[in-house]
Amino acid sequence: MKLSPKTLNWLMISGVIVILLVLLYILFSGKLNPTRSISKTKINEPTATTSVTGEPIPQVFSIEPLDNDQTPLDDRGRLEIQLEKKAGAFVERWASMSSQDNFSNLEILKNGMTKTMVAWTTKYIQEESANKNNNVYTGIQAQAIVTQGVLADINTNSITIKVKIRGQETTGQPAGQPQTFYQDYQLTLIKNGSDWLADKITWQERQNQ
Repeated sequence: MKLSPKTLNWLMISGVIVILLVLLYILFSGKLNPTRSISKTKINEPTATTSVTGEPIPQVFSIEPLDNDQTPLDDRGRLEIQLEKKAGAFVERWASMSSQDNFSNLEILKNGMTKTMVAWTTKYIQEESANKNNNVYTGIQAQAIVTQGVLADINTNSITIKVKIRGQETTGQPAGQPQTFYQDYQLTLIKNGSDWLADKITWQERQNQ
């Protein structure tokens, strides 16, 4: 059957309209939009949350592994540091004195000494008192700047600690210009029960600045 030109024109127009309608449907329905894959990213920083009561829940932080120089101290290490501080404070007071105080700094330290060192200190005070020049004022202020000792293990009962001090000596009346010096000490501590007591102290010659 042969179609007339008019019928062919209507069929072509109808086909074009159908195609346009299909394209419009696809366009507005979103079928041409590409799908996006959402990747999950791990969040390192904590986020604040609240509990059912409204109270904030503590944040939890991840703990990074410690470097070699950040190894936590064990009991031996902590005790070693405590004894170094004790030795530094002892030597500071031992070296700090005034000719007007009659060695009161050493008398106070006797509470932290063994009986052996108490006897040695008493004799030392007597000898220094006999040689002291009461006509000239002398005053020394000492500060421990370095303390170093090695505790073999937590059960060790003694330790010898090196202490370096920086001192300032003032002489004369009225007082003159302070003279700065450095001096090295060695203090031996012995464990007596739960206490660590000073048992021996030695020192080297001063190094004037």
